[in-house]
Amino acid sequence: MGVTVIKKIPELGAGLRDRVRALMPAVAAYLQSCADKKIRSGVPPGNAPLTQRVKQGSRTLRDTESLAASIAPHHGDGWAAAGTNLHYARIQQEGGTVRGGAKGLWIPAGSETRRLMRRYGVTGAGGLIEAMRRDGWTLWRRGKAFFARKKNGQARMLFVIRQSVDIPSRPFLYISRQEEKYILTLVQKAVRETLEG
Repeated sequence: MGVTVIKKIPELGAGLRDRVRALMPAVAAYLQSCADKKIRSGVPPGNAPLTQRVKQGSRTLRDTESLAASIAPHHGDGWAAAGTNLHYARIQQEGGTVRGGAKGLWIPAGSETRRLMRRYGVTGAGGLIEAMRRDGWTLWRRGKAFFARKKNGQARMLFVIRQSVDIPSRPFLYISRQEEKYILTLVQKAVRETLEG
């Protein structure tokens, strides 16, 4: 379920409508650029310590850069928008609780788990566990953690298991006062040029 930010322009006379319609692609591109800038700047609050360990850094909303890359501009007669249809975008924007099913949420315990997922070419806990089992790893669960050990190797925690996780709100799609002012300036300029022309 995605999220979108929209800017609607009030109804105008027929003479100005074409001018405003021509302006909407630029407004939509501006909204997209603003969202991208917010993500690049970092949206508070910071990541939890476990998340920082897994990601090996503290940048919020920039794990794989897919969120920023997914934001697209859209426009029509008198409106402009920028939004994303990524399934996790709404929970990032608004915050909330993610609940696991009967088996819970299996959260990578560190960056090593992600490296192993890439090495085995899998996504998700089930795929990694199956690939490691085929490769001769010993795997076991103890309480709320899942471990692995290669023959004669050291045990390592792969996953932390939780029934739910609270995700804080990190709004990246909204129109700030400064952005609103800039859009208004663009519209006023278009109206002025139309009336003078």
